[in-house]
Amino acid sequence: MTQDPRFAAIDIGSNSFHLIIATVTRDGQYRVLGRYRQKVRLADGFDKQFKVSDTAIQRGRECLTSFSRLLKDIPPQRIRCVATATLRKAANSAELLRQFEDALQHPIDVISGEDEARLIYQGATQQLRHSKEHVLVLDIGGASTEIISGQGVEPKHLISLDMGCVTWQNRYFADQSISENVCQQAIDAALAELQPHAEPFIQSSKRRVCGTSGIFRTLYDMRSRDPDQPMTSRWLRDVLQAACRLGHVDALNKLGIRRDRQAVFIGGLCILIALVEGLGITEVEISEGALREGLLVDLLTQSQSS
Repeated sequence: MTQDPRFAAIDIGSNSFHLIIATVTRDGQYRVLGRYRQKVRLADGFDKQFKVSDTAIQRGRECLTSFSRLLKDIPPQRIRCVATATLRKAANSAELLRQFEDALQHPIDVISGEDEARLIYQGATQQLRHSKEHVLVLDIGGASTEIISGQGVEPKHLISLDMGCVTWQNRYFADQSISENVCQQAIDAALAELQPHAEPFIQSSKRRVCGTSGIFRTLYDMRSRDPDQPMTSRWLRDVLQAACRLGHVDALNKLGIRRDRQAVFIGGLCILIALVEGLGITEVEISEGALREGLLVDLLTQSQSS
C-alpha cells in the first residue's frame, strides 16, 4: 500500500447523492479529506409505473459527472459506489445504471436492503470498536427505511422497509398542504409497514438509539436552539403540531428548517414518529456516520488485507 493513499465512497441515495474522499492514517483508521452532497431527489422522479423520469435521471447524471472530476486521480480499486432503493425498485433500473455509470466512469453496485442496513450500522457504530453497548440505528432514506439493532459494531437484526421521506411526501403531501388528519394517516401507514417486523427491535434493556439520515440532522439543527431538549416522542409530536399550524410546506422556514430540507421534511417526520412510537423509543441521538462511512470502513479493511 502506497503512503497516504486516497480512497472514495459514493452513495447514490433516493434523495441525495454523497461522496466522501478520505486517506489512511498512521493508526490504520481514515481521515476525511472532503465531503460532497447534492440533493438529487431521484425517487421524486417515479411515475405510477415506477419508472424514473428523464428529468430526474439528468439531475443524477449531472451530479455524478461532477463527482467523476473529483475521482480522476484516485485508483479505481480504491473507489466504491453503491446505489440503493430507487435503483432496486425502478422499472427502468437498467437504463439508470447504464447512464449513471457512464457519467461517473466507474462501476456502480445496486445493493440489497440488507446490505444497505449492514453498511449503515457499520458507519454509525465505527466509534464503538471496543464497546459492547446495545445500539439501535434508524435510517430514513428517500425510498426506504432501515432499522438495525446490534451490540457494539456487530449487527444482530436488520430490516429494510418500503417507505422513505420522498415516497411518503409524494403519497400524502403532494399538494404541499400539512394537516393533522393527513399526518396521522401517514403515521398510521408507516406503523402498518413497521409492525410485522417490529418485535426483534423492541427490547427493555438500556440501549443507545441513533439516527443517521437527513431528517435527524434537520431536527438536530432545530433542537440546537434548545440543546438540553432531548429528541423524544413528545417533542417530535410538538414539532408536527407546529408544522400543522403552519399548514404548508413553504412555511416550514418559520420553524428554522432550511429550504433544501423542507420538501421532504413532513414525510420523514411522520415515518420517524411511527418508528419512535412503534418501537417504544424514549430518546434519539444523531449519529456522525452512515452508509458512506460504512463503505469507507469496508474499503479500508480491504486495503489493509491486500
